[in-house]
Amino acid sequence: MKQSTYLICLLTATIVLGACHPKPFFAPSVKDTGTSLDYSNDGHLLFSYNYATIYPPAGVDSVFRRSGFIHPLNTLKGETLTNCSPTDHRHHFGLWYAWTKTTFQGKETDFWNLQKRQGTVRFLQFERISSDGFIATLEHVAYPDSTAETTAMTETLDIRIGDAEGKGYYLDYRTTLRCTGSDSITLEAYRYGGICLRIRPDWNDRTCNMLTSEGKDRNHADGSHARWCYLQGKAGKETACLLVVASPDNLNYPEPLRVWDSKANPPDEDIMWNFSPTKEKPFTLQPGSELRLAYRIYVLDDKIDASEAERLASDAFSIGEQLKEMERNGRH
Repeated sequence: MKQSTYLICLLTATIVLGACHPKPFFAPSVKDTGTSLDYSNDGHLLFSYNYATIYPPAGVDSVFRRSGFIHPLNTLKGETLTNCSPTDHRHHFGLWYAWTKTTFQGKETDFWNLQKRQGTVRFLQFERISSDGFIATLEHVAYPDSTAETTAMTETLDIRIGDAEGKGYYLDYRTTLRCTGSDSITLEAYRYGGICLRIRPDWNDRTCNMLTSEGKDRNHADGSHARWCYLQGKAGKETACLLVVASPDNLNYPEPLRVWDSKANPPDEDIMWNFSPTKEKPFTLQPGSELRLAYRIYVLDDKIDASEAERLASDAFSIGEQLKEMERNGRH
């Protein structure tokens, strides 16, 4: 009888204690739709990684097709912060990565401006998929859809997702480029190229504000250098913030910025911005070498200030040690 009473008490205590533990705030899951990896949390879509080729609408030149990019990029509450293939720039794809002015095999090769038909970026395959991220291989293809088509660079993209202290979440965005064959490629000095964000169309000077680590606002950020940059404002009925932090190990850190000012894209006056490490000087990638770039992208459900951005940036890098740990654990 005493033993039965003891077991009943133990079972009751277990149930009560279990009920005291709330559901984890951030527990992402992934679903492969056949065209994208959709990452969600608590039933809300966080982002889609589009690995299948996405074509423009009917009537638009199919040269504006692309795979291997993130859109939508949403807050925890479901507000979309990116814009994909807008009518004014069909070659903008939410959160994407491409190089603009390069020299490959003695010719100018532009992987960004698809309408030039000089280059593009294509998803190739996944190396790893899990609920906390993925590793993908992409090809940076020169002279696409021609008899001269060749792969200039192979990219390894490593994405890891994490909880931003209950205020949102983050993506650790890590890319490694290598020459595919025996030809080097020069990423020429140019005003934009690299990782880029095209922002939701209703964010402009009247609805959001930008700040860089050096205290620059949107209209003074272009051409400056920064360790981090954030953009924040009202997103639907919610408040949202995008904070991008560059790794101190990146090329030409603190990196030059390319930012559309308020006059760059009338009439919407919306925003495209990117860290552009070769904005001021070229970089030549040689066979057998690598170009590694790493960023932490915070997607937050509240506004921050410069001091909070500094603290989050400091938390991110310590990311150098995290990346080394990832390598030790077999993430490339």
